[in-house]
Amino acid sequence: MTLSALGLFAVAIFVLAISPGPTAVALMARVISHGSFSVLPFTAALWIGEVFFFTVAVLGLSALLSQFAWALALIKWAGVLYLVFLAYRLWFDAAAAHGAQLAEPGSPARLFLAGLAVTFTNAKVIAFYLALLPAVVDFAQISFASWLELTLVLICVLAAIDLGYIAVAEIVRRRLGSLGHTKILNKCSALALTGAAVLIATQ
Repeated sequence: MTLSALGLFAVAIFVLAISPGPTAVALMARVISHGSFSVLPFTAALWIGEVFFFTVAVLGLSALLSQFAWALALIKWAGVLYLVFLAYRLWFDAAAAHGAQLAEPGSPARLFLAGLAVTFTNAKVIAFYLALLPAVVDFAQISFASWLELTLVLICVLAAIDLGYIAVAEIVRRRLGSLGHTKILNKCSALALTGAAVLIATQ
């Protein structure tokens, strides 16, 4: 594809990724409660979910995906319940209540599934790729090579934005953690995860 087309696509993805939403809230909450490195499976799942919806749009399968709206609804409420469960654990974490270390981050597999659940239930992401993006990119002219180029741009832009969110959350985590406020960290993360669950539930 031409550089101008790739640039236009990058700008569109940037606008989507930089705007506040449940994905950013959940990502920062996980970093604040568990640290940057432990959130990598969660972040990878977010990117994979967006690549999935982008690929669905490129292949013209939006109408087919709408036939499985019930499955997306199930994933949505499963994701909401899981985020609420994580928030509950953080809020009532006994170790942090006694000034000990932060709550355990959970297995990479669980974090990965949580990331997929957040992406697959984010109405903003779904609407962007299946309804808005086709007005920006002519999918009928996309070859496999073009898809690879666009996917690489997509991942690079998402990585830049999400790593920025992670860096900010890590700064907050270290500032509060250095003061011994582990309980406050867990409480803030619990509230953020609850907020992300509410945003998803109300979409």
